Amino acid sequence: MRRCISLLLRLYPRAWMRRYGGEFRQLLDDAPATPATAIDVARHGLSLHARRAPGTGLHLITLGGTIMRDHPQRSAVLGAAVLLPTAVLIGVAVLKYVVGVAAPFDAIEPAMTPLVTHPLGETVLTLAPYLALVLALLPVVRGVPRWEHGRLVGTFSLAAPVVNIVIATLSAAVALFMAVYWVTENL
Repeated sequence: MRRCISLLLRLYPRAWMRRYGGEFRQLLDDAPATPATAIDVARHGLSLHARRAPGTGLHLITLGGTIMRDHPQRSAVLGAAVLLPTAVLIGVAVLKYVVGVAAPFDAIEPAMTPLVTHPLGETVLTLAPYLALVLALLPVVRGVPRWEHGRLVGTFSLAAPVVNIVIATLSAAVALFMAVYWVTENL
């Protein structure tokens, strides 16, 4: 549990850790390493990224801190790694059942069957494109909500490296393919 808590310290902003990190680590060393402590550390680390939107009473959450904002490509690469198993499975299934090339699917089927038939594995494979999409877009999309004339109005901006756009597009395509497949098979 101590290792998990140490990893959760990466959620904290760098500036905060430079100033308070030593004392905070000492406090955590003296505290019991329980799941409740880990949850508190994670919640506090994420809350430190909350900031007030200019001119509003609303708080914006900027997850990922400087790592995701300064290096959004890393987040996109993580999204690609999350998407890869689902994309490979769909690709080889299309090769077998649409194109008629069965060899790639037949080669991975024995290893994939236990994963795909287990409820947790099925859930992970199903949610992977959505998580990859969030990982690719979260660090590059900025939103600023504000109240104007009694209405909530917002502006969004996107400043994305090519890799983020490619991974976001692939993730959306896989998610769309899965949705169309589900609709055609179940309705």
